[in-house]
Amino acid sequence: MRSPVVIKQSPLILIRRIVEVEVLISISLFVASFLTNYEQLYKSFTFGRVLRYDIFLFVTASLVQLLITVLVFFLWHSEEYRVKEKEIIHRRGLWGTKEKSIMLKNVSSVEYKRSPLEFLLGYGTIVLWSNGSGTPFYIRSVDQGEIYANIIKDAVDLALNRPREAAKRLPVLDMILEGEHGKLEFKQTFRWDAKSKASSKELERAAMKSVAAFLNTEGGTLLVGITDAGKIHGMEEDYQSLVRKDRDGFENHFSQCVKHMIGIESRQYISVLFEKIDEKDVCLIEVSPSPKPVYLKANGNEEFFIRTGNTTSPLKISEVNSYIDSHWSKT
Repeated sequence: MRSPVVIKQSPLILIRRIVEVEVLISISLFVASFLTNYEQLYKSFTFGRVLRYDIFLFVTASLVQLLITVLVFFLWHSEEYRVKEKEIIHRRGLWGTKEKSIMLKNVSSVEYKRSPLEFLLGYGTIVLWSNGSGTPFYIRSVDQGEIYANIIKDAVDLALNRPREAAKRLPVLDMILEGEHGKLEFKQTFRWDAKSKASSKELERAAMKSVAAFLNTEGGTLLVGITDAGKIHGMEEDYQSLVRKDRDGFENHFSQCVKHMIGIESRQYISVLFEKIDEKDVCLIEVSPSPKPVYLKANGNEEFFIRTGNTTSPLKISEVNSYIDSHWSKT
């Protein structure tokens, strides 16, 4: 593992904790209000004659709410799990950080679980079972838990020097965790439209726009089978839409798309790889920068695309020549 993978709890947990603490304090104050007359007690002090009781209550409640929010935020922010080469360390606490760890070589299994509430809110809990221990190690309430669980499984395999079918999988998971950027884009499917339950030329064109943009910029990777949110969707729907329903069939179809939409001479700058994650195929379309401008052909027209940030953008005719002069003059 190149560097520790840091796992933090979902921001929704921060919101939940703030609400829970404030509700608890509100109930406590409500109960306490029946024990004595606090307004009369307040007015018995000297400052009670200077500041009205309702203003005092408002200011005090606001300060308490602010302190609670700050305290809960820093407690949430300070808590993290670090997946290292030999162990996972759980750190928490503001003062004198408390640590708890589990050695990866002792992990017998890794599970990913979600309660109905966790499923609804989009996070889950990773459970690590140890050899000789009946008490599991929990990594609670994390976003993208399935991806982190796979990273931990790979780390366990490395710690045990276990041969791994997923030896090349870690970089793909790292890319998913990075999220989309100038050199990385996700596509749930290449051609299958889930709404119409049919293959879609428009979806193919959208994918090829990204490929053309990578060719015209600094290169990049198109991950097919990954949702915009970074969830692993797989390639099965795309496979089933083809005559040959497997990896080779998909690669052949992709090559035909390159031939007809971009030009077969650009195929040499594109590689197609497949990896299996959670028993689902993911396709990596790796694109190198093209030594010359590439146009996307569709509906009898030619369009020119580049990457701007994490989006694919078309250039106007008036902008294309200027871009070509500035971009390819560097090579």
